[in-house]
Order: sequence, then C-alpha cells, then structure tokens
Amino acid sequence: MRNKRNHLIMSLLSASILVFVSCGEKVPVREMTQARTAIAKATSVMAEKYAPNELQAAKGKLLECHDQIKNEDDYDKVKATAEASSALANEAFLKSVPILAKDTISVAEKSLEDARSVYAEELAKDEFKSAEDGLKKANDSYENKNYYESYLAALDADKKAKSARNSALGKKDVLRDSITEVKNTLEDAKKYGAEKYSPEKYKIADENLQAARKAYESTELKKGFSAVQVAKMNADEALVAALEATAKKKVPQAENVIGKAKKLSGVAGKDEIRAAEESLGNAKSALADKKYRESIAASDEAMRLANVATGNKLSLANFEGQVSTEGEGEKKPIKDDGEKTAPDADKDYILYKVKWRENDKDCLWKITKKYYKNPYLWRKIYDANRDKIKNPNFIYPGWVLKIPKLK
Repeated sequence: MRNKRNHLIMSLLSASILVFVSCGEKVPVREMTQARTAIAKATSVMAEKYAPNELQAAKGKLLECHDQIKNEDDYDKVKATAEASSALANEAFLKSVPILAKDTISVAEKSLEDARSVYAEELAKDEFKSAEDGLKKANDSYENKNYYESYLAALDADKKAKSARNSALGKKDVLRDSITEVKNTLEDAKKYGAEKYSPEKYKIADENLQAARKAYESTELKKGFSAVQVAKMNADEALVAALEATAKKKVPQAENVIGKAKKLSGVAGKDEIRAAEESLGNAKSALADKKYRESIAASDEAMRLANVATGNKLSLANFEGQVSTEGEGEKKPIKDDGEKTAPDADKDYILYKVKWRENDKDCLWKITKKYYKNPYLWRKIYDANRDKIKNPNFIYPGWVLKIPKLK
C-alpha cells in the first residue's frame, strides 16, 4: 500500500509540473525534477526503513511545491522549497545507504555460509568463487566508504551464493555414490577379517561412514564429504591390511594342505598335485608383488586341487577355500554332461556347460584334462573364453565355454 501511495504522489507531482508548464506559468522545473529524482534514489536504498523521517519530509516539501504553484507563489519561493526537498532526500539517502550496505553484506555472508555447508566450494566452484570475490569487493568498498557500490556488490554476491548452493544441492548424488563405494569397501574388508587384522581403522571407517550417511540425509554435504573422505581412507587401509594378513596366512596353509595330500594318498606325481604346487608358486609370487587378492585366490586353488588329488578325503576344515560360486544363487547338481553341439559359426569348438557338484566342482584344469588328456593345456580354453573368464581360477556353474578342437 505504501509503495502504491508513493507512486501516486510522484505521479501527481510529475503531472502538476507538466500542467503548470503548459499553462505558461514560471515553474522551477529543473529543481523539482531533481527533488523527485533524489526521492526516488533514497527510496531505492530503503530510506523508508532506515531514514523514514527525512524521506517523508522530502516528499512533503515536494508536495508543498505543488501547493505553492497553485497559490501562485513566487518562483524563488517554489525553487527554495524544491531545493529543500532535494536536500532532505539526499540526507535520507546518505543516512540509509551505509546501513543497507552493511545489512546486505550480512545477508550475503549468510548465503555464502549456507553454500559452504553443502560443499559448494567443490561442487559449484565457479559460482562459489565468484560469490566470494563479490563479497570481498563489497567489504573493501564499505571500508573505503563507497557505500552504494558496496551495497550493489553485496547484492550480487548474495545472488551468486544462493545459485552456488542450489547447484551444489543438485549434485547431492555424488555424496550418495561415495558413501556406497566406501560401504562396499568396508564390507569387503570385513569379509577378509579387517575387524581382526585392522580393528582401529575399521572402526574409524565405520563411524565416519555412519556420520556421512546422517549428513547426507540432513543435506549437510560439506560435513558428509569430509566424513566420507576419512571413511574411505581408513576403509582402504583396513582392506589392504586384511588382504595382506589373509594372503600371508593362506600360503603356509596351502603348503600344509599340499603336504597332507601327498602323505595321505601317495599321489606326489599326480597332475592335480603338480597343478596345486604350481598354484602355490603363483600365490607366493603374487604375495611378494603385494597382489594380495591374486595370492589368496591362487592359495585357495592350490588347496582345492590338493583336495581333489586325494579324492576329496581331506577335511574342508583344514583350509578356507573359495569355491568360485559367489553370486550364483542356490547351487544344484547339473545332471547333463554339459557338452553341446556348437552352431555352424563355431564348428571348430565344442560347447561345454560348467557343472556344479558338492565335492567335485569344475575348473579349467579338470575340463582341459577331460578333453585334451593333458591338463597343462588349460590356457587354450582360457584364451578362447577371455570375453567371459576374467580370472582363470574362477569359473561359474551355468557358463557355456568354448572348447577348441585340437587339430
């Protein structure tokens, strides 16, 4: 309502000036126009809030000019009243603008802090930096008493800070994905005994992961990213420590199992024992190269082969072997022999479906021995199925493998 009233007053004053000029009366148009402009300028810096008395007095003087013209007062009197209106409006402006600049700087600082809380300095770098620069400019101008320039710079900084915050919130999923990544790492570490081999780092990772989740839910992205970074560093270190400890434990375990297999069945010359010893050698090499996962897999394969060599007489309690069936759901024995006729395009191959049995699981070594009578040719099958087999120690029930026909 007040804005409408002010607009009406200014419109009436403008109209009155035009009327009196058109009627040929001598009117101080320039001074009255200057007063009107000064009032508008004071209004633009919220003088109604910060200097209400001065602004109202300026408007009153301008209305007084109108009455003086109607009463045919002399030119100099009207001019003096218009100049008084300008002076009061300028006083309102000068009183208001420093306060407005300071208040706007405070608003911009709050907006920048809100943007920082959602990690805008990383997720919306350009906008955040621009807002920071604008706020610095506003403060510098204020110190130099360039208050109106300070106000405009703070206004722009506030706008950019709010935009940076909105942009950062639009990338909230980045934090969610980071949390999921650390969660998977921590689960992997736990599987290899991180709670035993690296309890402190595991605990720190777990606590910070929980903190990151809470921060994500409450949109405290900066807090969330800080927590997830700590969680990731400790989860990675806990995983490496657990893998190293497990790999070091598996090698002597595999040696022990192979030794028992030799004594139990007297099969030192059997192909499976030789393959087990080869896998053990691979496990030791991988351990020396700090390739802990590969070392663990090779040790497990060595123990599995040693068990096969004895006709599965070794108790599985003697070793912890991975049976290469993760992610395949419930396993049931496959009754068919697994062999199928290859299509014409693959006439140089036999297709074999990998089987699962409780105590006699398929592996490349056994499949190669079946078809080539020489298990040491397993790499021919591996090379023919590289699109499917990523690690020759692991093949899964239900896979259909190409078995190249020997020339």
